[in-house]
Amino acid sequence: MTILEKFVTIFGVWQAAQPYISMIVDEQEMELIVGMQGRVMNHKELTALLEMSSEQTHDFLKRCYHRCIVNKSNKYGETLYSPTDFGTRLNHFAMFENWDDIPAEDREAIDRCFLNEFTAKLRPKVERKMRGLSVEGALPNDTVMLMREVEEMIDAAAHIAVLPCDCRRLGQNCSRLVETCIYLDKIALNALDRGEGRRLNKKEAKELLRRADRKGLMHTADSEWQTRGLFAICNCCACDCYPFRAAVELGSKGVWPKSRHIAGHNRELCTFCGACVKRCHFDAFYFGSAMVESEGKAKRDVLFDAEKCWGCGLCANTCPTEAISMQPLPSFRFPHRITYR
Repeated sequence: MTILEKFVTIFGVWQAAQPYISMIVDEQEMELIVGMQGRVMNHKELTALLEMSSEQTHDFLKRCYHRCIVNKSNKYGETLYSPTDFGTRLNHFAMFENWDDIPAEDREAIDRCFLNEFTAKLRPKVERKMRGLSVEGALPNDTVMLMREVEEMIDAAAHIAVLPCDCRRLGQNCSRLVETCIYLDKIALNALDRGEGRRLNKKEAKELLRRADRKGLMHTADSEWQTRGLFAICNCCACDCYPFRAAVELGSKGVWPKSRHIAGHNRELCTFCGACVKRCHFDAFYFGSAMVESEGKAKRDVLFDAEKCWGCGLCANTCPTEAISMQPLPSFRFPHRITYR
């Protein structure tokens, strides 16, 4: 078996990506992963494995860490290295390297593989939540949150970094902002240590949030951050972001990502401008077939389907007459399947 064949098996390279493996890793990195055999190893062990000098090993491992080939940890003052996997490496490659050099048709196939892996990994926990059972820890993009809620998280953070949205880099199904993933505290420091992203202060982070909101991106995070600790704020679209795409496949709307609010539409205040229709990712607000009289003009009616609302607040944030307000939901909603056009 060749080194490439061994690497593909050990690192879990998806078939759709195998023609491009030489773009994603080099031969020396393949040899490292094959030699490690999934083991956690220290610098001395890796120096022997690689048959390099101590200094060469240090420089090589630093590069592999920055490229997400390996992870590192510290135990009793000693730095330890462990191999990552193909999904982790691909994520970094898509965000920071030559993802766009892969033909669009093949990028789409690899993106689908990534989504399938993501969905399969989370399915057991999500299905437990859908049955009303407890799940340890937070799921990715655990809750759909309003602007004021995620601003509170930024106020509480000691360290903030922004990275490209891996979902939009991988999927490329829309042209919305890409540099929008906000990492907080420990994972912000981890990302910066790896050479990913850039540091923000609180004012810059809030300005980024507001810009993302204006551009039609929803906000997701862990709603229990005050007890579980700060992690990340994602600014999401339904067309690219894996949690929303996976939730549609799993039928987990309202449960994961969890909805805590629902839009309330006051037709007496509505001027039927249609801003909410343009902003809604899920067609909860839509144009009806009838015409209505508003501000001395005939306009298309604007209707609201509460069953399709995920409670992101984008509609309320842009309504010029405050005809839409976000109403808190009961603590539990029975899951139901929704089909989107």
